[in-house]
Amino acid sequence: MLINEWYAKNEILKLYPISSSTYKKRIKSIDPTKTKFTTSKSGSPTRYIHHSVLDELFRKRRRLSPKEFDLTIRWVRNHYWNYFGDIVPGSSNVDDLIKKMRHLFDELKKLQVKKNQLTLFYAIEKNTKDKYYHAHFLIDCAKDMLVAEDIENKLELICDPNSYKQGRIYIKEYDLTYEKGGAIYNSKEKRYFYEVLG
Repeated sequence: MLINEWYAKNEILKLYPISSSTYKKRIKSIDPTKTKFTTSKSGSPTRYIHHSVLDELFRKRRRLSPKEFDLTIRWVRNHYWNYFGDIVPGSSNVDDLIKKMRHLFDELKKLQVKKNQLTLFYAIEKNTKDKYYHAHFLIDCAKDMLVAEDIENKLELICDPNSYKQGRIYIKEYDLTYEKGGAIYNSKEKRYFYEVLG
């Protein structure tokens, strides 16, 4: 979440999954009223950009390449998602959950009309009350490709269904009023393992 009014280049590169050259290209089109300069200790000018235009300038970008793995969390937090949720199987270890989430992705891909209409991010976290693990996920898909019920049906293939006593599956449409909150929560740095599929 943005907390400052103005951001310098080094702060922007920590928030968004872009390179210095992409930063330079994108600021060429900036509204002059949304940028200011201050003199640094060394005497050179430092550019600051107003927070209100950061997402417009830097949020959108192509998918990551495998060599950009270190940018994954920043990319996830700035990507536009359609659904988010989690599964809490009765007893799953990390390897088991990785297989389950990859199987979920394969099952959801069957609902695509064209290739590359689906992206799934998942992160595995240890349960707080036992020795097992659960998974958080975010889904991006072509408009109207999936509804929550489709995803829940596929989730029931890899996880115990919800019962009166326990909720094992949680799926919700990503409400843009959350802004990046849902993506930030689902990509917390303390996760045991994470992966982007698609």
